[in-house]
Amino acid sequence: MRHLLQQYYDGRISRRTFVRRLVATGLTTGAARSVVAAAEVGEEPRPGDPQRTRTITGTGGDLLVEQIKATGTKYVFTNPGSYEVGFFDALTDRPELQVILGLHEGVVLPMADGYHRVTQQPAFVNVHAVVGTAQLAGQLYNAHWDGSAIIVTAGLQDTARFSDDVVLGPRPGFTQAEINRQFTKISWEVRSGPSIPVSIRRAFKVAAAAPRGPVYVCYASAALEASNLTAEIWDRDSFLVDVRPRPPKDQVDALARLLLEAERPLPVFGDEIWKSGAQAEAVALCESLGLMATTHRRQAYRNFPAPHALYAGTFDSRSVYPNGDADLVIQIGTRDPGVMDLDAPILPRTARFVAVGIDTAMLGRTQRLDLAVVGDVGETLRDLKDAIASMATPARLQRLRDERLAIVRPHLEKKAAARRDAVKKNFDLSPIHRDRLGYELDRIADPDAIIVSENLTGSNDLIRTGCQPDERWWLMNVGSGLGWGVGAAVGAKLGAPDRQVILSIGDGAVMYSASGFWSMARYGVPVLTVVWNNLDYQTVRTAYHEYGRRMKDTGHYHGLYLGDPDIDFVRLAQSQGVGGEKVAAAGDLEAALKRGVQATRDGKPYLIDVVIARAGAGAESTWYQKFNLASQRTRHA
Repeated sequence: MRHLLQQYYDGRISRRTFVRRLVATGLTTGAARSVVAAAEVGEEPRPGDPQRTRTITGTGGDLLVEQIKATGTKYVFTNPGSYEVGFFDALTDRPELQVILGLHEGVVLPMADGYHRVTQQPAFVNVHAVVGTAQLAGQLYNAHWDGSAIIVTAGLQDTARFSDDVVLGPRPGFTQAEINRQFTKISWEVRSGPSIPVSIRRAFKVAAAAPRGPVYVCYASAALEASNLTAEIWDRDSFLVDVRPRPPKDQVDALARLLLEAERPLPVFGDEIWKSGAQAEAVALCESLGLMATTHRRQAYRNFPAPHALYAGTFDSRSVYPNGDADLVIQIGTRDPGVMDLDAPILPRTARFVAVGIDTAMLGRTQRLDLAVVGDVGETLRDLKDAIASMATPARLQRLRDERLAIVRPHLEKKAAARRDAVKKNFDLSPIHRDRLGYELDRIADPDAIIVSENLTGSNDLIRTGCQPDERWWLMNVGSGLGWGVGAAVGAKLGAPDRQVILSIGDGAVMYSASGFWSMARYGVPVLTVVWNNLDYQTVRTAYHEYGRRMKDTGHYHGLYLGDPDIDFVRLAQSQGVGGEKVAAAGDLEAALKRGVQATRDGKPYLIDVVIARAGAGAESTWYQKFNLASQRTRHA
């Protein structure tokens, strides 16, 4: 709340954005407007019930549901099971908690993930005991990699009460909390009914505190179903922690001196920029000092506006700064650059390296540090601006900026012109080239659309995205476990119902999460899904080809061609209540996309299956190892 107020008072967010973000925290629209009105007369309101702690009596499920409500949670993302009956029974008389059903746990978790990424609020999930917990694994890995604040709960068949050999319980000698422990910040079991509220408060607090990440807690069925339990329920401001520490002044001053002295400085921005709301500060830093901006190769958000004249794309060890390697590389809120090959260093050996961020595990993990600045990146960039201003006159800063821009601008303009020329050559090819689809998607997307992407090989660079609240957003899964996109798009639309949401997804990824179309239809979640259909696992084929041995020589790439039979994605979506159409000619793209946009404006989800050409080494191969069991039968049974 205080962080939002400060942004509003500073003029960094509009009145409309302030209201929207307050609603995202769990306030009603009316309450949010009251908060804004109070803020405008200089008062600092406190949301929710003035009585911040209350005592209730009921079942364990009642205690759990009441404490979840008190966090401001709106949605329960779930695939249910019988061991959670105490929880679901408690929801019966609390319709303000909306249940969103997914038909598989691998869809449910991405729904919560997409919702969290749009609202930046913790998201709540409930799944079934051991089997539901295990089936979360791939998507829980993604959420952990991307640092998403998701609270995952489950029922528990308690093997400590009598037998340790039970159906849908942990195997003898193990605990249910161990199943996905490595993909969570913390994972534990609760068997005591009265401790349910404190345990779920702890789960929300740990998940939401920076650096964020998913947590897991499972509740014994007996605890959820126990009656006449009494416990305290706290409102969210009583236990959620807003972690935004300012960095030490000497560290910021040292970074300011390095930036002023370097000839070829290069910042690398990462997801802490988005999470700390520091997008404007990142842009201002580059504009004021004439810095070419790059982003980490794995980013869940676009942390620097893609159309900006100073944006050079993702940081790549094989790319060199204009007129020589960078002499100063600054990691700002990113994961560690990583080392895959000790003989091919990520950074130039002569460059100085600075790491800035709140996640100390990512500072100096594999790279030699010249300086580490520990703190919230938003606070750091604001302090850095003041430090630079105190060390250099406006005339010196202008001269430094001009000298750097004289080097980087021609380089970036040449790069952009080459990309535009390449797109023109690919524009009218048949089958449809991925550049044409990327271009058309950019044309039809609203200025503030949210693009949810599970498409590693599409022309993503042609879809222009920003990073301010009222600009076009980009959300992506960088854990790279397929099956995230459909659910994430549902969650994103639930988090921002008044914004256009477009799901850009590869054909291979669709089949990991296609049951999510059913949830779109049931709950009236109008997402436009665009399938980039090339009948191929293209990313894997590239890796096979680069291996350079027998598969490359023969063109026989095992398990990658997805034709014969071709999947009919339109009928797949229609079978679950989602309309759609197929496009095979470039000239038909614009009209089809406009029909899809209109369908979503009318409140209906829509799918467009776009047949595109395969690209890259080995693209011509449609080989797969032929096998037909029916032809080998000795008895027709």
